[in-house]
Formats: sequence, structure tokens, C-alpha cells
Amino acid sequence: MRFKRSVSLALASLLAAAGVACDRGPGVLRVSASLDSQKSDLEDQREQIDEDLAEIDRQLAETENSIAEQEEYQQALSQQISLNLDKKSVLEQELSNLNAQMEESEAELSQIQEDIASTETEIQATSDKYKERMRAMYMTSDMSALELLFEASSFSDFLTNLEMMKAISQHDTALLETLRGQVETLESEQEAARQVQEDISARQTDIAAQQQELDATNQQLQAAYAESESATQDLEKERENFEANKEQRLQEAEEIDAEINDLLARIAEENRRREEELKKQQESQNGSSSSSSSGGSASSGGTGIVTEAGFLWPLPGFSNINSAYGWRFGGSDFHTGLDIGGSGVYGADIVAAKSGVVSSPMTHWSYGNNVVINHGDGYVTLYAHCSELLVSPGETVTQGQVIARVGATGNVTGPHLHFEVYYNGVRQDPASYIQY
Repeated sequence: MRFKRSVSLALASLLAAAGVACDRGPGVLRVSASLDSQKSDLEDQREQIDEDLAEIDRQLAETENSIAEQEEYQQALSQQISLNLDKKSVLEQELSNLNAQMEESEAELSQIQEDIASTETEIQATSDKYKERMRAMYMTSDMSALELLFEASSFSDFLTNLEMMKAISQHDTALLETLRGQVETLESEQEAARQVQEDISARQTDIAAQQQELDATNQQLQAAYAESESATQDLEKERENFEANKEQRLQEAEEIDAEINDLLARIAEENRRREEELKKQQESQNGSSSSSSSGGSASSGGTGIVTEAGFLWPLPGFSNINSAYGWRFGGSDFHTGLDIGGSGVYGADIVAAKSGVVSSPMTHWSYGNNVVINHGDGYVTLYAHCSELLVSPGETVTQGQVIARVGATGNVTGPHLHFEVYYNGVRQDPASYIQY
């Protein structure tokens, strides 16, 4: 901020002090064409630097925005990668559970298969015994019921023997049916266990596919992240280059400002020498020793006190000092003028502190709308942040004449008048020259 103000100040001072005319009775005070040419060249160089700095600042802002966008993009990628890893972890846990279920199902199926084999073996043994009995009964089928009757000790024994043969046959048949039923049940359980295994296997296959998809997605995201990181590094290098270029241009600006200050001193010295010549001519012609450097008393447009230096308070009706000349903010910024304001100051009349010639009403990024007046006696004044300019370059103004109105243009936080005083190209404390 301090440098920007000094740059703007030097430019404004140059515009004020170089290439102007100031009426002083019969003579006209003008700087030399050589100094005017130097002024013009420096103005062009300084204007080009301002344009370059503005472009660099724009490019820096764009680069900063791009870096911020890349960092935001990287954060989104990191979050998505982390989310996918969480999903994969959940799938891995589910897969672990399925593997345990598969082991349990395989053990159950193995047991069922063993039971089926055991039951089928029992069925085969029972069937074999049944067949043996049937064969034996067939082979003895020539024994008549009468023989069974005669062999029996009683009719009751006969009936018992006959019933026992029927019972054995029925028992074997029932046992076979029971065993076959058990086999059917076991086979049904076996089918159910196999279905469970198929379901588990299908889910395992699905999970494996999801894991592969997540891995592929994360690879793409990581590739995008690496690409974004590379882009960010390139942008940071661009930013470094812009900053280095800006520093170089600022250094060039300081060098030009030094030339400007030197030129201002030369202009002031030439103005002083020529005004002395003009005074001598006037004294010779008028036979008096009156000085033309004073702008006279204040006109009806201004109020306040004309100081011994011949200056008038530039903002009638407002005496509040918002910021004085000198170091401020703990020594981090040097304020090059006097800020005058107060309630209702916006639009208030600004008057010429002293008579002179308007050298450069203009608009500047820091000073906003401003007026510079060359008073022709080594003094130059500047009035900044105006809302409206009421004078034109080359116009002669009288002390107390309204030249502009208070505003808030340029680099400001609120409406006020920023007032500066120079003597022989060197800034002065305005408080030493004006009094309300």
C-alpha cells in the first residue's frame, strides 16, 4: 500500500509540476521543452508499468483461482477414493462372512452326504436280509399250511407261526420304507445345502466383481489426482513467475519514480528561477517589490484561515482529520497526505488551497478522480478521491475557487478528501501549511 501510494504520488506530482503554464501579470512561466519531453516519456513508461502490473495482478488472480479449484478438485478426489476404500472394506468383511458360511455349509453338506451313504448302506443291508427271508420263504413254500398245522403243538401255535411270518415281512417292508423316507429327507437337505452354497458362491462372485470395479475406479481417481497435482505444480510455477515479473516491474517503477523525483526537483528549481526573473521584471516595470507567488485572499467559495505560507483550508465546513500525515498502523504504512472528512462530507465542495494552474485532473486506480494544481512557486497540491471534477487541465484557478466535490473514488474505505502538499518536488506535511 505504501509503495502504491508513493508511485501514484510521484506520477501526480510530475503531472502537476511539468509542462504547465501559470499567469503572473505580464509574463508567462513555463518549463522547458526538454523537461516537458522527459516528463512525457516518463509518463508513458509509468503508464505502461501500471498497465503491466494490472495485467500481472489479473493473471495472478486467475492463477490463484485455478490453484484453489485444483485443490478443491483434489479434495473431492481424495474423499471419493477414501469412500471407495471404505466400501471395499465392507465388501471384504462381507466376503469373509460368506467364506465362513461356505465352510459351515460345506461341513453340513459333507455330514448330510455321510448320513445319506450310511442310510443307503443300512437300506442295502435290510434289503438284503429281506431278500434272504423272501428267498427262504419261497424255497419252503411247498410246506403246506396243513404241515404247519401238524407241526404246531396246538392250533394256537399254528396261528402264531403264520402271524410271525406275516409280521416279519411287514416289518422288513416298513423298515425299508422308513429308511427310504430318511434318504429322501437327507437328499432334500442336501439339495437345500447345495442351493445355499450356490447362493453364497453367486454373492462371492458379485462381491469380487464389485471389488474389481472399485479398484479400477480408484486407479482412475488416483490417476486424476496425480494429474491434478501436476497441474497445480505448473500453476504454482506460473504464480512464481508472475510474482517475479511483478517484483521486477515494481523495481522498474521505483527506478522511474527516482527519475521522476529528480525531474521534479529540476522543474521546481527552474520554476523558482524563472519566477524570480518574472518578479524582477515586474518590480522593474511597476517600481514595487510585490510578489506574485501569493494567490491572494480566499474567495467567497472558501472559509478558514489563509496561513503565512498563503494556503487556505481546502474543505470548508469540515475539520475532522481521519488520518494524519506520517507513519501509521504500527509503522507498516506511511500516509503521504491529510485525510479530511466528517458526517455528510460526500459531495461537499473542495476549494483550491492556493491560486495556480490545473495541471492534471485525472482518474487513477488509487487516487480515484483527482486534481493537481501547480502554484508556480515551488508548491504543488493534490486533491484526491473526488466524486466530481469541476476544472480542466491548463485552467487557471484562484484561491478558494471550487474545483471538485468530495467522493469515494479510488482505493478508499469511505468518502473523504485526501490532500497533499509538495515543495520543490518533495512531499510536505499538509498540517504545516493549512489551518481551519
